[in-house]
Parts: sequence; C-alpha cells; structure tokens
Amino acid sequence: MITPMMKYSFLIYHKEYITFLEKLQELGVLHIIEKKKDVDENIKFSLQQISEINKALKFLVSRNQEENPETLEMSGMELVEKIKTLNDEISSIEQEQLSLNKEIQKAEPWGDFTDDMHEKFANLHIKLKFFVCSEKRFDPEWKEKFPLEIVNVKDGLAYIVAFQHGANPIDIDAEEVKLPEHTISELLKKNEENKIRSEEITTNFDDFAKKYQDVLKETRQKLQAKADFDLALNHTEKEAEEKVMLLEGWIPTEKKEELEKVLEEQNVYYVSVQPNTEDKVPIKLKNSKYSKLFEPISELFDLPDYQEFDLTPFFAPFFMLFFGFCVGDAGYGILFLVGATIFKFRAKKNMKPILSLLQILGVSTIILGAVSGTVFGINLIDTGYVLNEVSISGLKALLPSDVLANIQPIIGEHFATKDAYVKALTAMLGEENFLLYKTDLLKNAISDFNFLNKFRYLLLDANSMFNFALILGVIQILFGICVRAANKIKQFGFLHGLSSIGWAMVFIVLIVFMGGDSAGILSLEEYKILFYALLGLSGVFIIFFNNPSASIFASFGGGLYDIYGTATGVFGDLLSYIRLFALGISSAILGLVFNQIAVQFLEIKYIGWLPFVLLLVFGHGINIFLASLGAFIHPMRLTFVEFYKNAGFVGGGKQYKPFSK
Repeated sequence: MITPMMKYSFLIYHKEYITFLEKLQELGVLHIIEKKKDVDENIKFSLQQISEINKALKFLVSRNQEENPETLEMSGMELVEKIKTLNDEISSIEQEQLSLNKEIQKAEPWGDFTDDMHEKFANLHIKLKFFVCSEKRFDPEWKEKFPLEIVNVKDGLAYIVAFQHGANPIDIDAEEVKLPEHTISELLKKNEENKIRSEEITTNFDDFAKKYQDVLKETRQKLQAKADFDLALNHTEKEAEEKVMLLEGWIPTEKKEELEKVLEEQNVYYVSVQPNTEDKVPIKLKNSKYSKLFEPISELFDLPDYQEFDLTPFFAPFFMLFFGFCVGDAGYGILFLVGATIFKFRAKKNMKPILSLLQILGVSTIILGAVSGTVFGINLIDTGYVLNEVSISGLKALLPSDVLANIQPIIGEHFATKDAYVKALTAMLGEENFLLYKTDLLKNAISDFNFLNKFRYLLLDANSMFNFALILGVIQILFGICVRAANKIKQFGFLHGLSSIGWAMVFIVLIVFMGGDSAGILSLEEYKILFYALLGLSGVFIIFFNNPSASIFASFGGGLYDIYGTATGVFGDLLSYIRLFALGISSAILGLVFNQIAVQFLEIKYIGWLPFVLLLVFGHGINIFLASLGAFIHPMRLTFVEFYKNAGFVGGGKQYKPFSK
C-alpha cells in the first residue's frame, strides 16, 4: 500500500531559518518540494564529490576483501584522490607494458647489443647491420661473401648480424631491421620493475578495501547531508523582501505528531493540507513483510501514482507461482531454499531480504516441481506402470466386471511411460470408459518405485500443466480487471468503475456458464435467459459507462472501441501465459537429457563415476542458471505487461526522500 501523505508549508523569519533547517534535518521526515531546477556551484561540487566517493567505494568493494576497519590520518577525499592517482599510475603501467612487451619480443632474439659494443665497432670503422629472413632462405654462401653470422634461429626465422666495413655494401636477400633503442637486459629490467610496482599498488588497493571503506562511507554521509541542506536552501522561496522564508514539503501522516511537536517548540508558523488530485505526491510504500520482499521488483518498472493502488501485494503471489512454474524442478527448489537459508546466517543486513525472497521462490519451486513430478530432471510420472494381482484386488471394488474382463490381457505387462499405459487402456476400454475410470486405473497401477504408488496419480502431466498455465493466466487477468475497477472507484467514483465491472462480469459469466456446461456441472440451455441477461447488463456497463464524465455519444463510441481492444488484447495476453508451461517443460527436458548422458559414463569401469558426477554438476548447474534467468525475466514480463495493463496501472510516482542526515 501507499503511505498517506500531508503537505506542509512553513513560514520562518530569515534569521531563524538556518536553525530551523538544522532541526528539520535532524528530524528527517520532510520530503522537500523542489522549486528550482538550477543548482549553484557549491551543490554541484558536493554532488561531484559524492559521485567520486561512490566510484571509489564500488572499486574497493570489487576487491572482495574481508573488512577490518581502521582510522585514517588523511581525509576521505584525500583517500579518493590517492585511489585515483594509483589507478592512473597502474593504467599508465598497463599501457607501457603493451609497448614494452612488443619491444621485448622484438629484442629478445638478438641478445644484448649495447651502445658500448656499437661504439667499439665504430672506432674500427665497422657498422653493425641486422637482417631477418626465413631459415630456409638463408644461403650459406652469404657467409663466404660477407662478414656475417647467424646469432639466433627462432620460430623458423634466422637472425643475422653483418659487419659492414667502410662503404662496402652487404647485399643479401634478407630484410634489414632496426633494433630497439634499449637492450633486452634493460627491457627485462623495466618489465620486472613494472610488475613489482603493479603488485605494490594492488596490495595498497586491497589494504584500502580492508581498512577504509567505512571512512569513505562516513565522508559520503557528511557530504550528502551538506548537499541536502544546500538543496533545501536552494528550494526555499524568499518573501517580504527576503525577510520571510517559505518552505514546502510532504510528510507521512504517521509522522504528523512528531513533526508538529518540533514546530511548536520552534514557534514556527505552518499550514498543513491533504493532497489533491493535481499534486505530485512522493511515494513511500508500506507493505507486509511478505509483500515488502517484492518491492525491489515493482520498483524496477515504476512507482505507482499517489492516487492509485500499489500493485505489489497483488502481483506478489502470482510472481512467486510463476517463478516456480518456470523452473519446474523440485530439486532445484530445494537447492534455492537450503542455499539461501545457509547464506542468510552470514549475509549482511541489506542482503537478507533478497535471500528471504529466494527462500520463498525456492518453496514455490518445490511445490510446482512436485506438482509436475520433476526432481533434478527425473520424471516421477514416467516411472513404470504395471497392473498385478494387488492392483486387480483393489480395482474389483471400483470397476464393473466387464471393464475388469477387458483389461485382463495387460495384467502383468510393464509399461515404461504413462502415455504407453494410457494408450493400451484406451484401446481396450474405449475412450469414454477409460476417462470414466481413469483415476482408479492410474491410482492402482504399480510403479517401479513403491513409495510413488500413493501419490503419483495426483501429478500433472504436460497437457495438464499446459492447461494449468492458461488457468493461472485467466485468474491473473480477471483479478487485474477487478483491481482496475476498484482503482477507478477509489479515484473517480463508482460510475467510473462500472465499465471494468462489466468486463469482469463478462469473463465470470462465460467461465461459469460455458465452462460449467462443458464440464457437465450445469446446463447452459436451462439458464439461457440468465446467461444472456447478465451479458446484456455487462454490455450496458461497458458501452454506456466507459467515460461517465463525457457525453453519452462519446462514451458509446469509447465503449465500442474498448470492446474491440479488450477482446483482442485479452486473447493475446492469455496466450502469453503459455510461456510458463514452455519454460517449465524445457527445464525438465534439459535436466533429463543431462541425466541420460551422465548415466552412460557409469558403463566405464572404475573411473566412470567421475565423469558421471562432473557432468551432473556441470549440466544441472547450467540448467539452474538458464531456468532461474528465464524464471525471473518472464514472470516479470507477465507482471509488467499483462497484469499492469489489465489493472490499469498509470505509474509515474516519485520516491519519498526525506530531508535528513
């Protein structure tokens, strides 16, 4: 739900205003209404410093060091500058290393040709020249014609040094190259120095991450408080020749007494009013412990408008079910639940709500996985079907003698899958008789695993899960329409909600009468008059109360357009829920495939268990990752598109941010 707010306007004498603001900041309940968009340079500078601290903190957190806070002689901003300087230095070293590695690669085959060596040869009027050619192209006759020598052969290349005396040319079919300015010894020394310095900087960063994160957080807190204070001054209106200061803001109604007590002590003149429909009221969500866990998900999309419902409590149960449906494996759900529970004991306070959400999603996954009969890729439904003497003794009291006689040929026959078992029974009994006694025949079939006999018939197969996904879609869409009706009644009055009530009636009437007739619960022919009367009343609500504020003709036209848009839109929305079934079945199939591949390794003697275990861990790890990703994204899409649309969500709310320290 959305916390009720009240608007306060304060008039304060200019000499008392700073003291009043300081007291207001200590109280920390007022969301100041912004009056000016432009901010002065001091505020910009403070915000820039906060941004730099955030970057530094993010960098230190990424070091993954266990914190052991200590005091620091320098200030927080000096530490930020130190981190920036060291980062610049290490970036410079990395850039230098790129060129240095190339130089080393180029100089390494030649060895050390120092300046001193060049000078000695120059005194003898000998110039050193360097050539490279492929080892195969090197002609031994070159050594007879010219004073040269191969100093190295590497990667199929011959590295040649020639000694040119005076102006005598060295004419060989090889590429002349120029050596790097520095010798290989100098380059390797510089390379080692860079590595040592990089390690020193890395050690410094790790040291900062262990000791000084709290220092940066404290500095950020002080800067934020100062920036907020300056912003409060910036959004203050000066009246009566700047002698009186006017400040306006919002507070939660529950904080009213606390604020007014302070205002009376400060002898401040104020006016408080309830918000009207034109006000841009900040949003503070207040939900139960369960619904609050889903607030980070709702905030990913948008905050609601103050005048409408917070949809978080309404979509939370559906999101939980959808997540479990998409993962679709009870074994994975157990891992989520156990892992989140164990990690929760050591997690930081801000992580515990996320882990609590994971626990809830884990429970949902266990339930939906159990319903579909999937545990770590193992399909509990297709675990063998046999009708033996024990089965027949149980069926004698349930089935007519002619039905029992018809199934005699398959008694004792083993069927690997449910489909094979059902196909055999249908062939012997006929489809009508099989459907009539389906539950008893499934319930009394003996499984390859005795513990499954008592509940296996309750598990839902692929067709049933497909229908279940559509049923969930119908329920959420219908629920969304009901929420939209209630929302319109709350905001604009009962007449504005009649159109949505009409649509809810249409779907309920179709489900009850047509669905009931198909299921044999009631006869549509018998209740035909009531059926058409209710549809007609729904049509009146939809067409003539589409927009009660407009003329009857505008409302009629809008109603006809609404019929077209809703009829086509709801059908498309309903089909979107098939993704729940598709993701769940794909996760189950992928898990089954990894199991089947892994089992084949057990045929290898002695060491077969090792690839068996490794493939199971790797395969199910990949499957869990993919299934979890899809199970988060697609339920979120169903929530933000299908449900929010049918619930008439407007959004656009701005988060409540109190002026505080």
